[in-house]
Parts: sequence; C-alpha cells; structure tokens
Amino acid sequence: MAEVSARQIAEDLRRRIEAGEFPPDARLPSETQLMAQYGTKSKNILKDARKLLEVAGLIVSKHGQGVFVRRFKRYLRNGTKRHLSSQRPAGTSPTQAETESQGIQRGRNLLAVETLPAPADIAEHLRVEAGTLLVCRQHLITLDGDPAQTADSFFVADQVQGSRIARMEEIPSVHAELAAVLGTPLTHAQEVLVARMPTPAEKEALALLPGTPVVELTRVIHAGDQPVEVTKFLFDGSWHRFVYDVPMD
Repeated sequence: MAEVSARQIAEDLRRRIEAGEFPPDARLPSETQLMAQYGTKSKNILKDARKLLEVAGLIVSKHGQGVFVRRFKRYLRNGTKRHLSSQRPAGTSPTQAETESQGIQRGRNLLAVETLPAPADIAEHLRVEAGTLLVCRQHLITLDGDPAQTADSFFVADQVQGSRIARMEEIPSVHAELAAVLGTPLTHAQEVLVARMPTPAEKEALALLPGTPVVELTRVIHAGDQPVEVTKFLFDGSWHRFVYDVPMD
C-alpha cells in the first residue's frame, strides 16, 4: 500500500476543521497522534502537511504549545454608508464608529507627516503633474491590539500648507478639517480594491501570519468634480470584511 501523502493528510485535516471537529483555537492532535492516525512514520510528510495548512491560513503554530486552528475575527467595513456623517455619532470617524459598534477596540497611530513629490499613480488620481509636492499622512491602525491596516493619505501641499493636516498631530476628523480648509464640502469617494499576497516588508509591518493575503484599497475623495485626497490602504485580509450596497435597475 502506498504511503499517504502530505497533501492527502492536509486535505483530510482541512475537512475535519471545516466540519467542526477542530473548532477555532482548538489544538490539533500531537505529531505522534497524527502519525498514528494517518499510518505514516515520516515526520517530514507530517511537517509538509502542516505547512500546506499554514499557507492556506487554517492553522497557526505556537512555540512550545502546539498547533492550533486559527480563529478569525473580522471587522465589517461598510463602503456604502461609512462616509455619511448622518450614519454615525457626531465627532467620530468612520472606522471609529464601525469598530465601536462591533465591540472592537481600535487604535490609531500617526507614524509620519511629510512633504514629498507626487508619485505617478497618486498624481494621476489627483490630476496634478508627477512631482507636484504633496503632504502625506501615514497611519497604522490596530484592532484589539493587533496591527490590522496601514493608511497613507495624500493631499496637494499648496491646498493644505499651514493647516493641521500638514502638521504632525492627530486630527479627530481629517475630512472635516479638509472641507474647512478648502471651504467646500466633500461630496463623494471612489474605492478600488485589489487582493494580493503581501511583500516581505508588508508582512513585517502588519505582523501577518503565513498564508494571509492583503487587500490594497485606493480611495479618491472629491469635492465636486475635483479630487482632493487619495488614500492608499493596506488591510490584513484576515481581519476585514468589505460590504457594499450596490443599486440595480
């Protein structure tokens, strides 16, 4: 009889996890127990099977404790309603309002505020020449203490110089500040999402577990016909759900 393969073991363990035999946070059987269950004497086959499950994002190894089924707690991000001030408590940002309503503790760390030449893709979104000076505000967002997203927001420097947006300080609502600086309301936003695997630097920045994808979201905010802010978000795919209400006719 041919020896069981690593892929066969991984597929069977996946089935058992999905069937609820091993619920989230449950410890998988020990190496010795799994070898007996699957009739193999090869530790390498078992190691390869667990690697397949790690890459699939189903399990996580904890040094000195064992291998556990991964638990996912996802924050629901409502792309349709989150920027409507009428849909959230006064003085709260969209992320703050959403996380508080879902029982998630949000942290926001302002990492840097700098003036830099516009990269080509950001310049195109803002309809300015490449190299135009922009103010960039960089944030790291944590959810229940875990790094969960980064956000780099770009503004035309000539429009925001001298305002709080250009200074190294937290702002309760940067959009309210931007509307006040421009003297005109912000009217709509466009979002484009791309799911992909992270770069090594992104894995480190978000402390991503093996097999975790990221979602790169580019949001362009307009005041009337004029784009006035571009934000590049990078989301830990294991922490987020994205919801949109799409009209039909």
